[in-house]
Amino acid sequence: KEEQMKDNIALIGFMGSGKSTIGRVLAKYLDMKFIDIDKMISAREKKTIPEIFEEKGEAYFRKLEREIVYEESLDNNIVIATGGGVIIDNENIKTLRETSFIVYLDCTIECIYERVKHSKGRPLLNVDDMFEKIKELHSKREILYRISADFSVKIDIESNMYDTAEKIKEAYIYNS
Repeated sequence: KEEQMKDNIALIGFMGSGKSTIGRVLAKYLDMKFIDIDKMISAREKKTIPEIFEEKGEAYFRKLEREIVYEESLDNNIVIATGGGVIIDNENIKTLRETSFIVYLDCTIECIYERVKHSKGRPLLNVDDMFEKIKELHSKREILYRISADFSVKIDIESNMYDTAEKIKEAYIYNS
């Protein structure tokens, strides 16, 4: 068929919203390949994300992210877990829109905080008041997540990744 456009699923959402975890489950449910953009950036640079931010800066990281998002989304039949900031870059959204069914994991701020409060690997949260920083970043990005997505799914402390993956699977099948 001609319409071979939206074969992939791209998960977007704030850090800690469950993109990698849910992405893996979803890929299994749909018999698709799973890729994690942040992991691919790390592998390509042979450095952790915090090291890349530290040594080369955020702009460099965003450039790599743009390249990898583009390269990977040329493939079909993949579930893509994007980084939390992927939506900052218009190019990324353009690419993903053309190739993927975009799903926003709309996770409550409390839930995000619970999940990331002990993590060391998140350079943007390396601050004194992490909860405030999450709120501030979240309020800046939320509108971008919303307008970029084809489908949104609500997530909170009670949410179960299998149910969430099931909801996304149904929406994807219904929309393809």
